[in-house]
Amino acid sequence: MVRVIDLVVDTIIEAGIDHAFGLPGGVTPFLMEELYKRNDKIRTITARHEAIAATMADLYGRFTQKPGLLIGQGIWIGTNGLFGICEAFLAGSPMLIITDTSDWDNQSLYAPYQCGTGEYGTVNLLNIFRSTTKYTTYATTPLEVVYGVQLAIKHAISGRPGPACVLARIGALGGKIEDPAKLKPPLYPIEGYLRVNPPCISSSDSNKIAKILIDANHPILLCGRGIHASMAHGEVQELAELIGMPVATSYMGKGSIADTHDLALGVMASRGQKLATDYIKNSDIILAVGTCLAPDNTNSCSPEFIDPIRQKIIHIDIDPRNAGWTYPIEIGVTSDAKLALRSIINAIKTMSPNIEVHKTIDEIKAMKANPENEFFISKFYFSENKPIEPERVVKEINEAIRENDLVILDAGNNRYWNTKLLKTKKARQIFAPGGAAGMAWSAGASICAQMLHNDGKVVAILGDGGALMLITPAMEMVKELNLPLVYVILNNSSLGNVRDFLSRKGRPITEYPETNFADIANAMGIQGIRIEDVSEIRPNLEKALSSDKPILLDIIVSRASHLRVRSSF
Repeated sequence: MVRVIDLVVDTIIEAGIDHAFGLPGGVTPFLMEELYKRNDKIRTITARHEAIAATMADLYGRFTQKPGLLIGQGIWIGTNGLFGICEAFLAGSPMLIITDTSDWDNQSLYAPYQCGTGEYGTVNLLNIFRSTTKYTTYATTPLEVVYGVQLAIKHAISGRPGPACVLARIGALGGKIEDPAKLKPPLYPIEGYLRVNPPCISSSDSNKIAKILIDANHPILLCGRGIHASMAHGEVQELAELIGMPVATSYMGKGSIADTHDLALGVMASRGQKLATDYIKNSDIILAVGTCLAPDNTNSCSPEFIDPIRQKIIHIDIDPRNAGWTYPIEIGVTSDAKLALRSIINAIKTMSPNIEVHKTIDEIKAMKANPENEFFISKFYFSENKPIEPERVVKEINEAIRENDLVILDAGNNRYWNTKLLKTKKARQIFAPGGAAGMAWSAGASICAQMLHNDGKVVAILGDGGALMLITPAMEMVKELNLPLVYVILNNSSLGNVRDFLSRKGRPITEYPETNFADIANAMGIQGIRIEDVSEIRPNLEKALSSDKPILLDIIVSRASHLRVRSSF
């Protein structure tokens, strides 16, 4: 007899998953116990809240391209854990969820405590997970659990990545199998199910696109999160440099190329750079890769921003439904971004085009230097105001951050300041929520980032609203794991993003008494530093970045409206 749990752990390890995140409950403590026993192959992290476990699993998926493993009791994974699951679902992060229905003693028809089978008097977890994952299987027998885990891993990483769930009855996950060698259908190693290449562009389309780009007067490359998912950063830069094609990104695509690169225009549309938006409007050919061209990245699909009548759009995405979704297109290609860009690069090289790349670079440099474009600058950059202006904080972060450091953004106004003004020094330097974009995402995601990133520091930037939600359980984990994480809190004692849209009479519903996060950190055994003057920012940032211990910087900022860095064109 073999325990189902043992076979599940074998499958997880065979799939190359080397971290597990969870909070034990229901029958899942026995699964986490077995994972913990295999600590030579997989590291098991007990979170202090299901939302933190879920955001850590989300970040793990983004960082490694392997499913982030999330474990816990059904009713809490299906409520608290949805915070990270919904983000992964909408952002396209691979995740494996293993949870239970807590149907103790065959009493699901009588509404036992915390039951999630969907019977009268219970929660319908199956409906919850099927509406928030790309695949959910309901395992009612021991065999279905094992097969289900294999299939969930496959679904999580196939096509556009996303969360996949195995929801198991107590007797199924806690059951045993008499002889795995005699199972019907047979139980094969998972590797054979995963040995599938992603969709790839045809040579015909590569040649066609290459010719269009070579003949274009003002082509532009628009990059989305698909660039990160396929790790196509090198191809983005190579293609840009090969034909002198500027690169703009969606919010989730920020970091597809270093913002310091000569051909980088930054984030597009209202949350980004004026230069990026102007260049897109004046382009004749738009090559969009790994982006849905969603309304929030295209000024609500405005024809004044992208005009499919006047411009030709070439759209490449791993999901055929995403290409030509929001705009009619000239060419639509279903392909992995990295494979598509590599094929287009090779096609261009065979054509040996004579393109004056340096001329384009010189033109863009001149545009960046034009004060009217305010390229990664702000009139508040040198402000000495008290409270401190948020833009001044970003300026200090820009100058203190090093190439090997990572930045983890949060939802709320803090991401608006940083999306527009934080200047990445290398590709893939920044991770941010943008699927559901829940406040406090970075509190937990940054913990996982620092665990995985050994070559530099991780800086998590939050607003006080997000920090109030999850920073306390997050700091307790940071202390336990002894991670040299840097938390930067932009503290203006308000829900700033909501406040910005309210009338003066309505704003008090978003304002509250000031919280001293530095005192909270110090009380928990983590150094907390309260910053109220501009002169204190840089030295404390440098101190935090050079420390081998976690530090929290509580920076008191003004209630400046994020609308002053948003633009409408």
